Amino acid sequence: MAILGLLYSCDTQKQGRPQAIGYGLLTVNTQFPIPLYRSEADELPFDTLKFETNKSGKILFLSGVKLKPYIMSEGDSDKEGEEHTKMGLVRFGPELKFCVVDTGKSYFRVISNQVSREEFVIRKEPGAVYYAEERMLSDNNCSNCPGSKYNPRWYVFETWERYLKRAEFITKDSLVIYDLPGGRAIFENKERTFLPFAVTKVKGDWIKVKKGFGRESNFSAGENYDGWIKWREGTDILIDIIERTYE
Repeated sequence: MAILGLLYSCDTQKQGRPQAIGYGLLTVNTQFPIPLYRSEADELPFDTLKFETNKSGKILFLSGVKLKPYIMSEGDSDKEGEEHTKMGLVRFGPELKFCVVDTGKSYFRVISNQVSREEFVIRKEPGAVYYAEERMLSDNNCSNCPGSKYNPRWYVFETWERYLKRAEFITKDSLVIYDLPGGRAIFENKERTFLPFAVTKVKGDWIKVKKGFGRESNFSAGENYDGWIKWREGTDILIDIIERTYE
């Protein structure tokens, strides 16, 4: 199984994995330059984030700012894309996601560097489209498909709740499930078996989970798995999040 998504572990946490900061995540389009502003009131950008394709086919992120956002992936090289296609997968494209700490009618304030907690502002562009869910981008990302409202200039802003609920599944080490947030424990994964869950509700630092759709065979029939687990402690993520898989 090839996995494309966000897979975090305790080891990567120690190495400084991304944190759950602010309201949610902004996925930006890597086809067009993005002017960067220091504040919402600035009329002129202090820098511009540009994207170029190198000789191998990967995308380069060019800016005077030291970027360390939530996710920054160059995507496949031409060779890697061919290999993945031969495997029956897809060519994995570049991906850039920022944590959003503030948003208004005309801007997003995002974390540019999750280590230093530096921020900058991305202005909302006239003529661009801003989706609230990734599915909305998928539904409208075809220029000549019936019913598609295609716009090449797009952004996706997902709240943490939307993001977690649409992830294909989540897992957690040292798993304990509670009947309520901070309530009574109803299940503990003492055997540390692989248990992929779907998220049904988000309440602060807690998420309500159930058996992942199509993955019920991973669970014992006699156990109750419907309940609440803690997904973050402050800004530290405590779970592994798999956005999507190609099997």
